Amino acid sequence: MTNHPQEVSLANRTHLFRLVLFCLLLNVLACATDSRNAQGPLGGKLETYFNAPREDTLIIDRSNRLEGGNNWNPYVPGNNAGWGLSQLSDPLCLLNYGTGEIEDWMAKSFTPNEDYTIWTLKLREGITWQDGEPFTAADIVFTIRLQIDNETMGQHFAYKEWISSVEQTDPLTVVYYLTKPNVRFKLERYSDNLCGVDYFVPKHVWEKLDDPLTFKNFDLSSGLPMGTGPYRLYKVTSNETIWVRHDDWWAAKIGLKSLPAPKKVIISYGGTQEIRLATGIDNGFDTMDDITLGSYQALTKRNPAWISFQSEAPFIWPDPCARSLSLNNSVAPWDDKDMRWMLSYVMDRKQIIEIAYEGTSIMGPYPWPMYPGMKRFTDLVPRETVEKFTQPDHIEAERILRSKGYSKTDRYWSKNGDELELEIQVFEGITELERIADVYIEQLQRFGIDAVMVKLTGGTWSDNLATGNYVAQSGWQTCGSIIEPWNTLRQLRADSVAPTGVRAQLPQTNSFRWHNAEYTEIVDRISRLDWEDPELFDLTARALEIYYDELPVIPTAQSKKLVPFNTTYWANWPTLDNYYQRPVTWCPSFIGVLPEIRKAGQ
Repeated sequence: MTNHPQEVSLANRTHLFRLVLFCLLLNVLACATDSRNAQGPLGGKLETYFNAPREDTLIIDRSNRLEGGNNWNPYVPGNNAGWGLSQLSDPLCLLNYGTGEIEDWMAKSFTPNEDYTIWTLKLREGITWQDGEPFTAADIVFTIRLQIDNETMGQHFAYKEWISSVEQTDPLTVVYYLTKPNVRFKLERYSDNLCGVDYFVPKHVWEKLDDPLTFKNFDLSSGLPMGTGPYRLYKVTSNETIWVRHDDWWAAKIGLKSLPAPKKVIISYGGTQEIRLATGIDNGFDTMDDITLGSYQALTKRNPAWISFQSEAPFIWPDPCARSLSLNNSVAPWDDKDMRWMLSYVMDRKQIIEIAYEGTSIMGPYPWPMYPGMKRFTDLVPRETVEKFTQPDHIEAERILRSKGYSKTDRYWSKNGDELELEIQVFEGITELERIADVYIEQLQRFGIDAVMVKLTGGTWSDNLATGNYVAQSGWQTCGSIIEPWNTLRQLRADSVAPTGVRAQLPQTNSFRWHNAEYTEIVDRISRLDWEDPELFDLTARALEIYYDELPVIPTAQSKKLVPFNTTYWANWPTLDNYYQRPVTWCPSFIGVLPEIRKAGQ
């Protein structure tokens, strides 16, 4: 018989009290331990800024979860650089999407020789790490050599491909000797052409490490991770990172930039889009990751302080990464170009735009964005090729399947008793990719292909792409080109097909497990040409001809980002009428926004 609470003996009550007290003590000790690891040094201005009121705090919405908060080594997989380290770090140079110009930042100049095989970087005077130590050419040389010497580090293969050697000629000068001409070296490696600015690490800290590959770069009480930027990481919780302003920021001290107005920056994962939307309505966010048109309309109806990049419909900022269905070209039956074309013929892109995008985007027959600067290259694609992507062609899709020995006797197409299947992996925190996959999977199911979606965390999704542990992904992996074609074309360049389970060499390149020798040779030739060279157009036309014949990646849609900004506490956000930088918070370009925003009403 179970006792009622009032029937518990005094001895049992005493025992329960002691047990509860012991558990509370353990919890306090655990919290103290967590605090040492997850919170920065107390005292002084840092603590004052950590306790800053709401009107001095910038809160950034993040749609994906924080996957373990203690890995801040930017060169190893699964790191948390996207939770503030990349967005709050100083770049050497920064591409301005509004003007198309490259702004020198930490760099005073970055210039090539006549044949683009030697690049000379001159740093500005007065740059310092957050511990006060000077940032010099030695830090850059150390960082590059560190990655060249360690094959498993993030930029190893990219550096090995392009950099023969690097040297410091004086404290503020670095000379890069390239393995081959590269007219895009400054744009590609150091200007945040997309979200790819390389990180530099403090030599005086990292040179003391026994193993940089296992180093977490996380000791807040010692100032790690350490950068040169205007914010220091102060605290990490299970769903947010908190950064406090570093008032001794070198860029403000030398008059290059204004000290950002927010004293504290919080990057926070709030949960589902519904929860995030409710938080935004209540002014719990100052910016939001990409949301749907319906969510934006609900947001502004309930809280008119929210604005978007465009003041009128469709409200969006055109993202540079065209959306696509990425395929593992080494996995049967998708190693057959006809089967890849079959998937494209099934795809109803108009329906994807109407449903997944609510009409806020356009169909995407190209592997790159339809920016004005890319029109010269999109015009190289024949009209009859473009028309193959404007509407589905089930008759042609069925013809291909029957020619390959498939038949449809029941719900699905099958061959030798095996039903045709397609698993599409999706980054769970990106609603846009999920919605595209939802519509396309329904189209495939109606046609007779057993398609399913698998949602993955961002780290797993990216690792699967790199190692080939996928059949298909809803993604953007031909991302790159803004004003010329090479940066996208190179994503499909490969000397060989990396085996499944082996990380593809070079960032993203070869992730699709597709190899065409002629295409690769053409892309290598393009890499040596300036984007005004007449030969560039002939080579690009041939590369596109091969691409559309083989279709290793299936273009889906031109992407958009509906990224709202809250004007309740902060003003001067980047908009179409005030286009000083691209309006996203998840890329290194956000450092270009921070010094420009100001308190509302000022």
